Amino acid sequence: MTASINGRPAKITHLSTPDDDLILLVVLDLTDDLAAVEQARRELIRRIEAFPPNFYVGVLGAQNGLRVLTEPTADREVVAASMRFNSVGGRAGLLETIERAAQIGSSMIHASGVRLAVLYVTDSDIGNYRENFTNTTVNSSDNGDLSRRFPDVLVRERISRTLRSLSATQAPVFISHLTYRSDQLNVAYQTGLISLATSTGGAASISRSVAEIPAGIDSLIDRIIGHYSLALAMPPDPALKKMSVTVGAPNGRHLDYRNEYLLNP
Repeated sequence: MTASINGRPAKITHLSTPDDDLILLVVLDLTDDLAAVEQARRELIRRIEAFPPNFYVGVLGAQNGLRVLTEPTADREVVAASMRFNSVGGRAGLLETIERAAQIGSSMIHASGVRLAVLYVTDSDIGNYRENFTNTTVNSSDNGDLSRRFPDVLVRERISRTLRSLSATQAPVFISHLTYRSDQLNVAYQTGLISLATSTGGAASISRSVAEIPAGIDSLIDRIIGHYSLALAMPPDPALKKMSVTVGAPNGRHLDYRNEYLLNP
């Protein structure tokens, strides 16, 4: 494999493959749909129970603030119990905790070099956050009032701010959203979740029905356990603030990877 940073060749100092150790941080943000939650729990537990011994799983809760439910462990029974007995309800917490979760994951990558991924399992509704994302109509009698034409502007602004924060982290974030909602604010929110995940090198799935949840979770788990992790030598440039990374594989194989990083001073 080859790599470059800002167009200049970069040395690959370490490569982790799907056979190497993995830490998966599962973040539960479950507030509403019990049928969807049960389906997601069953499928996620089924996949985790089949993990090899060198895969470790930690469980966190996101409703009403990020909290650790189970430290990363290879004990599948402990992980399964933590997921089964996590309460459903409260306020949605993904947008309020995703930056912190990514920072925690990045710290673990920096300290150990281990492959790591953050997986959010959420049924969050944009209307269930503490923050009010409704762009209130200023003048209801004015058809040209921009607050009427762009009711989702507050959602898009929050997603944009979160994208900037995530650009300074390293952990790939994956999001399984269990409940599709078709109103304009939630469509903007769900589209934003896809942007947040892909910006970190992860992916998102939005399930339109309970029946779609297992396939959505399976696709994300497959990507998580099958991903490679490269460490590159940093350019000797103290003024460097942003990196554009290019990675090439033998025989012209297509690679799906994150290529933009903002350096955190």
